[in-house]
Order: sequence, then structure tokens, then C-alpha cells
Amino acid sequence: MTTMPPLSSLPPPIVASAADLPPAAGAILELDDAPEFGIVESGGIPFATRAWGDLAAAPVLLVHGVTASSRIWWRVGPALASGLARRVVAVDQPGHGRTGHWVGHPRFADNAADLAGFIAAAGLVRPDLAVVGHSWGGMTAACLPAAGIRPEVLVLLDPPAITAAAIATMLDDPNQRQYEDVDEAITALGDLHPTWAYGDVVAKAEALTQFDEPAVRAILTGNGDWDGGLAALLDPAATDVPARLVRGDPEAGGLIPDAMAARLAERIGAGNVLTIAGGSHAPMRTRIEATVLALLRALRPG
Repeated sequence: MTTMPPLSSLPPPIVASAADLPPAAGAILELDDAPEFGIVESGGIPFATRAWGDLAAAPVLLVHGVTASSRIWWRVGPALASGLARRVVAVDQPGHGRTGHWVGHPRFADNAADLAGFIAAAGLVRPDLAVVGHSWGGMTAACLPAAGIRPEVLVLLDPPAITAAAIATMLDDPNQRQYEDVDEAITALGDLHPTWAYGDVVAKAEALTQFDEPAVRAILTGNGDWDGGLAALLDPAATDVPARLVRGDPEAGGLIPDAMAARLAERIGAGNVLTIAGGSHAPMRTRIEATVLALLRALRPG
């Protein structure tokens, strides 16, 4: 019988300012760094992308969560590209963002198979590929090894560990409701989140006008309890795939409670469980410097 590592064995929560980041990464957080836009077709799905960094550099794939889009990475993407000297590609998942084109695959494993097809079509199947998945994107990314993609490092950013009943309440969350008009969404989200950067408000508002509502409903109700990606990481296909957990603060809206963090630490090692002090479920909106610092640490192989 294995014993879960005590929480005291986990690294201390991360607190950071721009001064704690590599100069290139810290400076770019203050800029509106325009991405390169693209379309990669796979399996009949026109996956929309935005990217930063040298095309020939080692790739990092960023995968967003439900009702969001690749635009959620508007500061993280260029900061990672600069801080790691890597090519960073953010993808719009099916039923979301500029991709749209929902194909009726709400289950994490099925969506991972679609994402694996995109990875191959985009020329990202390389031994130095790293993948970062947030929320639903993390649950999907955890299934990539079973879909034939074995990244150099797999980073799960606050993949929810909550019951099916709790996840279904997102259907009534004002932060997740669909809008027809982006200006209306910007006003509503700005009122709800006065501390968010304007770029985060716009990114979320735009995404709330783009997602396919039946797709979101199927994703939220069709996967049972969400386990933070644990079952997928324990799949034999994921053996020896280095994995990291970057979680929000459970006291500030993070969705990986301490008990699940300890269970995940059994699989990935206590030193690979990073907590963002004061970070919400989407900590890139509330603690951007600490989020970038945590991801820079998590993405370094070894």
C-alpha cells in the first residue's frame, strides 16, 4: 500500500512579480504582442491557431478550457516563447473560438484523439514537444499519451477535480453564459471582474460569443466526475511521460483540492506539484506573473 506524500512535502506556493521572471518574459507581459494566426485541418476540423516565437524552435502547445479560446493565452504565449526561446502554439478546440466545427466528441479521450490528429497535421510530433492544458484542456491533454502523443513534458494547469454535479453548475454560471454581442459581454465581465486586465476581459468576452452551446453542455455533463486527470496519468500509455501539475489556490477558486494534489503527487512526484498563491482556477487572469513563472519551471525537462 502506497502512502500519499504529506502536503508539507510540496513546494511552497509561488508568489511572483515581473522582476522574478527572465527579463524577456517579464518585459513582454507589458506588451500587446500580436500572434501569428493559422488554420490546420485534421479529421475535417479546421483547427484555428495563434502562435509566437521562432518557427524552427522546440514547440509548446497550449490547450484552453471550456467556453474559452486560444486567446486566453494572450500574455502567457508570448512570455513562454520569449522566456524559453520556444515556438508556442495555442489552439482553439472543437466547438470553441475560431475553430467552431463541433463534431460531437465530448469525452476527454475522444477529444484527445482529435487533438492528436491536429498535433500530427501541424507537424508538432517531435521528441521536444511540450503540452500545457488548462481545465478541460488539461483533462484532454492528460489523455494524449493514450492517443499516441507522448510529450517531452505534460503540464496540467488546474484540471478540475470536482463532481459531475458541481461541474454541471457551470451551465448557469454568468461567467460561462453565451452572448450574441461581444460589447455586451465585455461590459458584463468587466463589472464581474474589475481586477482583470482588459485583455483578459476581451478574450473571455469574445470566447463567450464563439462557443457552441450544445458542445459545452455535452462536455460538462458527459464526463462524469472530473478527477484532475489522475486516471489518464495512471493509464499504462502514460507511463514514463513526465507530468507536472500547476494549480490555483484552493482558497481562491482553484479546483484541485489538497487531497487530490497529494494523490497526483504520488504519480508525478511532490516536487512537480506547483501551487500559485492566490491564484484562481484560471490563474493567468489573476496572478499572471506567478503563472508564467510556474509554467517556466514546469516546462523545463528533467
